[in-house]
Amino acid sequence: MITITERKAKESAKEYVVRTLMDNIVTLQIKPGEQLLESGFCEQLHVSRTPFREGLLELSRRLLVDIRPKIGTYVSYIDPDLVSQVGHLRIVLECELARMACEQFTQDQIDQLMENLAVWPIYIRKNQPDRILFLDQEFHLMMYQMCARRFWYELVGTYSPHYDRAAGLCVCRYPMEELLHGNERLLAAIEQRDVVSARRIVEENVRRYTKDLNVVREEFLAYFR
Repeated sequence: MITITERKAKESAKEYVVRTLMDNIVTLQIKPGEQLLESGFCEQLHVSRTPFREGLLELSRRLLVDIRPKIGTYVSYIDPDLVSQVGHLRIVLECELARMACEQFTQDQIDQLMENLAVWPIYIRKNQPDRILFLDQEFHLMMYQMCARRFWYELVGTYSPHYDRAAGLCVCRYPMEELLHGNERLLAAIEQRDVVSARRIVEENVRRYTKDLNVVREEFLAYFR
């Protein structure tokens, strides 16, 4: 059963469809290879067929669904090559963000990032890796915003769900405390204005999520291209 949240203020029906389906695809509540039946989803989301179809076209553009004329629409399988490319793009952009953060961030901005990390232990104790992944994504969004690089975030965000699906499978292989420690180390380097360490930690953090991708692929063979 998919997770359905309330439609946001000023959110179009198409945007609501895209956000809801993408969230469920990333968390694997809608699994790779699963067919998206128009009538059922329109009923659950309380939208008409036109915005639903427009939403599917947008997800197809992002390579998250395969539209097969006269056959149906299916969630795309995880493509390891695409996961690798998105991870590489994140390293390039976020290493530059780390440099900018070391040079520009005020103590107030650093404190805001600390507030995000302060919540993590609550969900670590509750063993909620999906919530940890959400907080991690929020942490990085704040970094992009504080560096005034929202376009970069939207650029990588177009295809980040491919990386996020793989990361969600890989993250369960690591103690959640290790993921928290990675961001704590990054923030400490930023506070110390240590550009070299901050860039190195960014690369380590991004690679950590998918370094066991081949092992995970064997365990979840049906999910991969």
